[in-house]
Amino acid sequence: MSNERGQHIGDDQLISGLPKHMEAVAGDGKNTYWEIVPGKDACATCQTMRGMRFEKNPVPVHPNCACEVIRVPPPERQPGTVAFGRLQGYEDYNTDQFQAGQIITVTVTNLGPFQAAVWIRADRTEWKATRYLSIFESQSIRFSKFGETPMTWETLIINMSLDGSTVDYEIRG
Repeated sequence: MSNERGQHIGDDQLISGLPKHMEAVAGDGKNTYWEIVPGKDACATCQTMRGMRFEKNPVPVHPNCACEVIRVPPPERQPGTVAFGRLQGYEDYNTDQFQAGQIITVTVTNLGPFQAAVWIRADRTEWKATRYLSIFESQSIRFSKFGETPMTWETLIINMSLDGSTVDYEIRG
């Protein structure tokens, strides 16, 4: 058996349940990533690519490369600050529209000089309120909804404290 024939025998093998010729169709870059897993005798180029993720299948990395390329789920989106602001005085308010995951956390901090509370509305449907916060005290409130991420959120935050009061807020999601 020649090397050329031996090369063609594996063309119809299954990879993750799909024929090899369909693997590029399965990886759309949104729901699938490709990761290189170098073997123990891999070259320096492949070793430096260990753990790197690609939107498209990178094989072959180089001629005669024997490293494994596996299909992996997309990395989890880490919650980060998506909006923030400051409200000063009674009924001062801010609206924010942003992209985030299925859960957002609104953290409110009273900067003083009086006790402070805020009302928070998410997506024009759900209202929540903080308790009265002492000076420099914080409270976090979570909102969640179901859907494909990233999702569009809209919040309205209203200061329900005395005139002269100041609160900061940060939204993470």
